[in-house]
Amino acid sequence: MPAVKKKTAKKPVAKKPVAKKPVAKKTVVKKTTRRTTTRRTTTRPVARPVARPVAPVVVAKPRPIDPVMAVKKFWTGYFNVTGRSTRSEFWFGILFAFILAFVFMFFVGGIIATIVNWILVIPTVALMIRRFRDAGVSVWWYLIPELLLVLAPMIFGPSWAQAMMVNTVTLGMKIYSVCFWVFFIFKLFVACIPSRK
Repeated sequence: MPAVKKKTAKKPVAKKPVAKKPVAKKTVVKKTTRRTTTRRTTTRPVARPVARPVAPVVVAKPRPIDPVMAVKKFWTGYFNVTGRSTRSEFWFGILFAFILAFVFMFFVGGIIATIVNWILVIPTVALMIRRFRDAGVSVWWYLIPELLLVLAPMIFGPSWAQAMMVNTVTLGMKIYSVCFWVFFIFKLFVACIPSRK
């Protein structure tokens, strides 16, 4: 009998690990469809800017000054020819100067009355200049006639004195008196003009 070959069990052969190839991933591109919407543009009229009414500028009127304050400004503004003086300040100041000169002239007299009158000249002239400026009238309309009226008696005074001694009135004296009263009325008119800007 033939010999029976024993089947030998085969040892399992270890399989080598097979490196897997990297599989490229498919990138799926999503197609986005944009819907085009047609908008109707309507042309509207452009509104023009409406000019707003401007409120009128209200200029505060100068308040009237009481007599005490007017007399105080009369002395404190002794040499002040750059400011302004309202009508109330002017009239109270002039009234004070007139009363003071009247009292010293008729109740005191002599050299004292003369000194007081000369002391009152400068603040009175300064007050008049400020009143002209406040009324909107040029100061030269006061200074030039006033200067001429002061210089005329100094120049023609001796001849006028001689004529007055003989009781005669010369032509120069008539012209001077007319100019004096015209200028006096003009100063009164300017003093009554209300204050301006």
